[in-house]
Amino acid sequence: MSEEQRYSIGEIARLFQIPASTIRYWEEKDIFKIKRNDENEYREFDIQTTIELLDVVFYRNLNVPIQKMKEFNRLSPEAIYSILNDTELQVQQELTELKKKLTGIAGRKQQLENLFTLKENSYQEEILLLEKIVAFDMYNPQDIQVQLAGPTNFVLFKKSPAAREFQMGLAVPLNYENGNEELWRNEKNMGKKYVTCLLETNSENLDEHNYQHHEESLSKLGFHVGQIIAPYLATASNDRQKSVDYYKAWLEVSTK
Repeated sequence: MSEEQRYSIGEIARLFQIPASTIRYWEEKDIFKIKRNDENEYREFDIQTTIELLDVVFYRNLNVPIQKMKEFNRLSPEAIYSILNDTELQVQQELTELKKKLTGIAGRKQQLENLFTLKENSYQEEILLLEKIVAFDMYNPQDIQVQLAGPTNFVLFKKSPAAREFQMGLAVPLNYENGNEELWRNEKNMGKKYVTCLLETNSENLDEHNYQHHEESLSKLGFHVGQIIAPYLATASNDRQKSVDYYKAWLEVSTK
């Protein structure tokens, strides 16, 4: 590159789309050297300096620490390879965490989509895929971990509409044991029929809910309600700006 083709720091900053102050900072930290004009001491970038800056930008975008990059252009190929290897492992760990976050986002979106569907379509017959429900102990670290693993693992359960109140439970695999009472087990060959609806409870008072409305509606359709199994979906404000917990309720039904 001829003298006329050299770039100023401002021109390089625009080309690379990074602040000139960042380039100056990297120079101050001895990551790379910028040549100076002999007459006015202004920073000038020729082809070699530009290539070095490309490397610096690449590694900084990978979050390689400044300290590791000091005098980067003087590192041996083996040292650079070691940095790349360490960075690759770090990026793989970050990808694993990002995948977990994406899975969590997808799960929460699915819960809300279920909520939207239930608002529009109640009392559709569905197969209940849960295996077992055990009583939930909020002081049991094992139970808390199950709930954290998936919010829908938290379940409200009633043996029958006559039961005084909902019990708090956890949906777990058949082999899960926490020493607490087993509330329900899926008896797949018993021919039980379930329909689904949106159960709403007051976030501050579990005893305030809309279950009675669903029971009355099903009674008019000629059904008797048995067990109620309701995994958690979401907490949000309703039309009256009150905080509501939403559950996808499976109601065991039989004809009267």
